[in-house]
Amino acid sequence: MEINRTIETDVLVAGSGLAGIKAAKELAGQGHQVLLVTKMKVASGSSFYPLKASLGTQVTKDRADEQVFLEDIEELSRGMHRRDLAEAYVREIPERVEEYPEIGVDAKKLEGERKACFAPHARDIYLLADWEKIRRNVREIFGGYDNLRVMERTVVLTLLKDSDRIAGAVLLDADNELVLVRCKAAVLATGGFGSIYKHNLNPKDVDGSGHILALEAGARLVNMEFIQFIPGITSPKYKTLFGEHTLTYCRDIVDSDGESLLDPELPDGLSKRECLDIRSTHGPFTHSLDSKWFDIAMMKRIGDTGNEDGFRLLFDPALYDNGEEFYTVYLDWLKERGIDLALDEIRIAPFAHASNGGVFIDLDGRAGVPGLYSIGELSCNIEGANRLGGNSTGACMVFGKRAADHCGEYVRSTGFGRADAGMAEARLAGMFGEFDPHVSGEEAEAAAEHAREVTERIREILWYNANVVRSEEDLSAALSEIRKLGEGVRAGLLFSRPGFRKLAVRTRNFLKLSQILLLAMTERRESRGAHYREDFPHEDPAFGRRLFVSVSEDGSPDLEFRSE
Repeated sequence: MEINRTIETDVLVAGSGLAGIKAAKELAGQGHQVLLVTKMKVASGSSFYPLKASLGTQVTKDRADEQVFLEDIEELSRGMHRRDLAEAYVREIPERVEEYPEIGVDAKKLEGERKACFAPHARDIYLLADWEKIRRNVREIFGGYDNLRVMERTVVLTLLKDSDRIAGAVLLDADNELVLVRCKAAVLATGGFGSIYKHNLNPKDVDGSGHILALEAGARLVNMEFIQFIPGITSPKYKTLFGEHTLTYCRDIVDSDGESLLDPELPDGLSKRECLDIRSTHGPFTHSLDSKWFDIAMMKRIGDTGNEDGFRLLFDPALYDNGEEFYTVYLDWLKERGIDLALDEIRIAPFAHASNGGVFIDLDGRAGVPGLYSIGELSCNIEGANRLGGNSTGACMVFGKRAADHCGEYVRSTGFGRADAGMAEARLAGMFGEFDPHVSGEEAEAAAEHAREVTERIREILWYNANVVRSEEDLSAALSEIRKLGEGVRAGLLFSRPGFRKLAVRTRNFLKLSQILLLAMTERRESRGAHYREDFPHEDPAFGRRLFVSVSEDGSPDLEFRSE
């Protein structure tokens, strides 16, 4: 397996969502040589996935609001967040939000104050919209830097270390050729892992590749069991984000026979109207609020019937009389796509969306390995068991800036480590096993078809068994089946063929990450925030610690509850 060419740069930035763009622009502005690689095109990932009309950023109002904001985050985190990261966010986001135009984003401040998803208190919200315009702006801004190079449709296969510090990486470029990068530091901003689920509200490139890169480089993951599941529209237009605020005008959610899903599930003392009103205040499922029965009812019914078509919402037409901007922006966007919530048969189901956990970092985005930084959704940022709406985009700016500042100082003070073709080829052999370039085309096609079946089966298993409703029995069965699936994958054979290399990488990552997720969900034998166990339906103080994942000496995941 030969390296086709070598590139030397000060910093490798992987990912071109808001976090990657912010970090790359800051580092280039400092005068460093920057190589930004992205699996799709520039300005991609969940930041630029047009699921709805806009994304929001929640901004601290004033100095007095800093403590209130921290208390909001702490309450919803259920003890799983990092207070130091949260403090940095609430202190710095007012300044960072003013820097959106510098990376091509026109952020519009909503009139008045508004409560973001989960937020008990109202504060300023900035809306980000018009993804194509932002993408054009980013290209123009990047084009102004001679020291900033971009490689699109390129995958980072692995990171290389010399004396325990980052020294390089191996890329698979748009032509499926292997590229060795010699660098002093790497900033990973590859996003979450929503597309590992069959039904998700993410683009395909949000596939968890960065989690495996960081883990295998020596970083740790944390809070991986806390995944946001959001109701998504299945009909009339599949994979459209549902605006939960519209549930204020919803009378009920019903099955194909018109029977209420909520009536059999709601506990005594909680009315249907109360449940729907609470559910209208937040997008993701959470065990922390009484609105949980809305999502649990859907997933339990799907588990019983296998029906993934979704369930119908019955709306009051008065919804369209609400002239508030937060409603009109969303409703007008739906109309542009031919969807009318009052007239059409609207069906929804739980979709995987965002991960609250990720790479464990410090205040400067450092991931525990000299020269390695993690930012954006890939990192375990200020979130805990729940994520307050409007914090994810803001965190890209806050920690994109922090990581770039520290990384800039780091690369100025260090030289290049050893990263050569021999190291790269040995690493690839260790990842994919024995290569066989002489295998027949027919055998390679058969191996590729099997790998595709494996990845699709993993996505289906996770969606059914690791969704809103989880149990020891289902998680164990899922883990057992995925381990068996991995035994038949011929990764070395696939990687020997350039046309199948990206499939080999995706299959390998899916097999590794799916097992980590299932193990984390199994270990947390309680219900807390986004994590709900039907067999352990209550929050348990004994589990009031974060769950860390590292790689053991034999390469298998090692899980440990820790208080840090």
